[in-house]
Amino acid sequence: MRVPAKFKEFCRNRWLVFVCAMWVQSCAGIGYLFGSISPVIKSTMGYNQRQVALLGVAKDLGDSIGFVAGSLCEILPIWGILAIGVAQNFVGYGMLWLIVTGTVPSLPLWVLCLCIFVGTNGETYFNTGALVSCVHNFPKSRGPVVGILKGFAGLSGAILTQIYLMINFSSESSLIFMVAVGPSIVVIALMFIIRPVAGHKQVRPSDGSSFLFT
Repeated sequence: MRVPAKFKEFCRNRWLVFVCAMWVQSCAGIGYLFGSISPVIKSTMGYNQRQVALLGVAKDLGDSIGFVAGSLCEILPIWGILAIGVAQNFVGYGMLWLIVTGTVPSLPLWVLCLCIFVGTNGETYFNTGALVSCVHNFPKSRGPVVGILKGFAGLSGAILTQIYLMINFSSESSLIFMVAVGPSIVVIALMFIIRPVAGHKQVRPSDGSSFLFT
């Protein structure tokens, strides 16, 4: 009986939630990879620079429209918010990968714009779920919490690129596949851990060193 009790206590630890949120944020900057995947789309689909710029606009719109995720966060549990983000990320970039690789027939430019918009908008749900949970769990340390989590979001493009280079895929379009699958796997694995938890929320003397360690 002691082991399950300790395990439950461990799962309710706000620092565990914070670390898992950092993992999620490491996948929440998918839009930063557009510069890496756009040359593949341009060469494969035969687009000119103007058409690629339209894809970039769709990416920026998807990355910026976060009020839907924020509104849904008021009525859905955090795991539900993250699940929507996973679905959008997987469907959007998964469909983009199928189009670029020729698995499905070539489709109009607006379809690719829609795919990128939907896929990139998924990261707003990752951001919302991670930030809302951790701000709730650390009400007296919101500055460090938000700063660290947004920092990991900014690094996510570099992190995913290094993973792609380490695996050494044979096809350049595999980066799009990794963007569709990788973040989805990470978020699904952690979506039930990231949530507001009950317990001690006051500032402790050790919090400063703990944030520094993370």
